[in-house]
Formats: sequence, C-alpha cells, structure tokens
Amino acid sequence: MTLPYARDFMLGRMFAADAAFDGLFYTGVTSTGIYCLPSCRARKPRAEHVQFHASPHEARAAGLRACRRCHPDAYRGVPLPEAALLAALGGVSVPDVPGVRALADALHLGESALHAQWRELFQVTPGEWLARERVRLAARTLRGSGRSVAEVAFAVGFGSLSAFGAQFRRVMHLTPQAWRHAGRGAGLTLTLPPGFPLEVVWRDLGRDPDSVTQRVEAQAGRVTFAWTLPGGPQRVTLHVTAGQVEVHPDAPEALTPDDWEALHTLTVRALGLHTPLAGSDWPVPLVPQAFDGLIWVVAGQQVTFAQACRIRRTLTLKYGTPVAEGLIAPPTAARLAALDDADLRACGLTDARAALLRRLSGRVARHELNLDALTRGTVGAARRTLLAGPGICPWTADYVLLRVLGFPDVVPEGDAALAASLRRTHALPARPTPAQVQTLLHPHAPRRSQAVLRAWHAALDPT
Repeated sequence: MTLPYARDFMLGRMFAADAAFDGLFYTGVTSTGIYCLPSCRARKPRAEHVQFHASPHEARAAGLRACRRCHPDAYRGVPLPEAALLAALGGVSVPDVPGVRALADALHLGESALHAQWRELFQVTPGEWLARERVRLAARTLRGSGRSVAEVAFAVGFGSLSAFGAQFRRVMHLTPQAWRHAGRGAGLTLTLPPGFPLEVVWRDLGRDPDSVTQRVEAQAGRVTFAWTLPGGPQRVTLHVTAGQVEVHPDAPEALTPDDWEALHTLTVRALGLHTPLAGSDWPVPLVPQAFDGLIWVVAGQQVTFAQACRIRRTLTLKYGTPVAEGLIAPPTAARLAALDDADLRACGLTDARAALLRRLSGRVARHELNLDALTRGTVGAARRTLLAGPGICPWTADYVLLRVLGFPDVVPEGDAALAASLRRTHALPARPTPAQVQTLLHPHAPRRSQAVLRAWHAALDPT
C-alpha cells in the first residue's frame, strides 16, 4: 500500500511523537524488529534503521513484531475521510497558506466541505485553526529568537501587524511584546475578554470547598494554587483586577523561561481562556495540570462528586508535594507510577480503578501517553487513543476530552449528573437516555461543552 507522506515528513512526526498521525502510518525499526505508532515514547531509533508501513499487517509481513509499549495492534482505525484530510494536511505549511480559501485549495476541497470537515475533526472553524497555529508558531519564535515582532508576524503568515496583534491577544491574552518579556524583568499579566463571566470560574474552581490544591477567595478577587512547574512546585496566586489577571508566583526570581511559559499555560487552562469567547459564551475551565485531570476522572468513575473529591484529596495529601500554608501540589505521574495497587486502594479506589490509575500514571511518566500532543490533533484521534487503553470507558474518554484536553463540543452522554440535571431543567418524567441527552444538547452545537458545564453547575447548586 502506498503511503501518502514523504519519508522526511514521517520521520519528523515520529521524532516528535505526534499522536495525530497514529494509525495513518506505522514505524518499523529494523534494528530491533518491532513496529510502533508514531506517538510511541520508546527510545527513538536512528533514521537509517526506520522503515514505514501503511498498516500493522504490512509491518508483520515484513517480519516485524508489535511494540509492547504502544500496542499498535490495539489502535482503532482512522476513518477514511479523516485519514485523507490529515494525509493532505501533512503537506501543508501554515505560514504559506494566506487564508481559508487557500487552505481549501491546498487540500483539494471546496470551502463548504472544508468547514464541515474541520468542525467535525478539530471542533473549530478553519479560520480559528489557522490563527491558532500561526500564533503558536509566533509565540515559540518570539521567546526563542531575537527577531523583531514584525519579522515574526510576517514569517508565520500574517498579512499585517494589526491582524497579528489582534489574533495574538485573542489567543494568548497579552501582547506579543509582553509575552516576549514575561519573566525577564517583567511579570505576567493576562487580559480578560470584555464581559468575561468571572463568577462562573469562581464557582467552578470552588466546587470542592475543602480542596488542598487551591484556595478560592472570590470576594477578594484572588485564587491561590499549588502547581508543579518544570523547575519544581510553586505556590502561585492569581489576582483579578479590572479585567486583568496578574500572576504572582512566590519565588519569581527562581523561575526559568520554561517555568514562565508553564505559568501562562496553567493560568489559561484554569480560567477557561483556551477557547476564544464571544457574546454569552461561558468559559470551560480545565484542570490546570493535565495529569491531575486523569486523577479526577479515575476518582470520579461510578461515584458521586463528593466521593470523587474525597478520593482525590486523600491521594493528594498522601502523595502530593506540600508547598505553603497548607496547599499541596497534585501528585505527579512518576510518583503514582512508583506505587502498587494496594497503596492506591488505601486511598479509596476500587481494585479496578487503582489498577487503571497505576497504568495511566506509568504511561504518562514514560511519555507513552502525551496529553499535550492530543490537544493539537483531531478529537477522533484523541478519543481513539484514550479508548485503546484498557479500563477507559466512553465516559472516561469524554471527560478527558472536555476537562483535560479542552475540546469545545463534547457530550459525555453517559454522565449521571448531566442526565439528572437535564431531567430537572427540562421537567422530564424520567432520567434521559444517552440518546436523549444528545438530542437535548444538540441545539448548543458547536459549543456543547459549555452546555454540559452549565448542567454540571446546576447539578451542584440547583438554585
């Protein structure tokens, strides 16, 4: 079978461990005799020892065996339309595409077909995707080079400085100049969108009033977190004043550039600023530290929200890192991966959930499960990657898609709290079935994650 990508491109995706291309090609390693998914986090081979295959069957026919780390045979196949679009997208350079029309031409699609497929695969419009990718390239370049803002703007494909500045502020919530100098003699201040419903964020951050990882003081406009940065645990306070968020770590002088970039990412996630908002949109705050989101989802399987909070608190008290004034940074994947199932069961998890959390911790610690990479691919690729792991059910995958990866149009149709809330708000005679949940939330597409959050808030506080 002919592969749709150039060898150099596939080598680049393999070395980047890009999960978006899982199932689109397979990496064969002639020196070890195994084949892997592109996202496999095993030690990367030398390029001359790599051959690429279109399917596991083709790799096995070449005398290779499946990798025991990434389990390529268990990976669920990519639907043909998605595979075709991603294959064409692999040959597109974002800076060379001036707009949506040019992107459609490069992918050999009409504009209406492009919009429909993009919404289904990435859950954003093509224009939003282009702007986001350009800003990501610009943000990386601004921090890593001495090029001027104008040079960077034009290099990543923007046609004017004003358009670049507007899109950069919309995605990053600060100016290009402020981003370049953050942590270099300057602090970090993000601008909130006009009319930002901060009360939604306060309510969401305070959903566990006994949390040991964060402390919310809504009346004072302040929330304090215990976060693990690349350089280590740190207490970080967010002050909200006049439409701005000032980020204050306890020891700013000790932070590296990587720490400041992590602070920006964590703040954006915590406040739900990862998706641009308009009109009456609600922010959907994410679990700031992605691995902590996996702790939440395992703790929450088939129990009440109050029970999930208790289990997560117990795990954090035992295996987190104390920071200051009673706040504790959530456990890291490496810390939990070093435990055995009995340690995790002692925190309130069942046998099955303890085993699941240990497996997930190990996969994240060994870089086999790259949550950051999943956010940049399609929603289908993320869901398939999650469901390929034993013990992960559709509800678990959907929660991760919504609360950890930040996809804006996700409906965890099997969620009991969501169904109970919809039954009450729609005055239904019985709890809606998963199919009825989908029907009730369909009018909210393509922002159904917001509707789900509203329902969850209503379930916690019926008033």
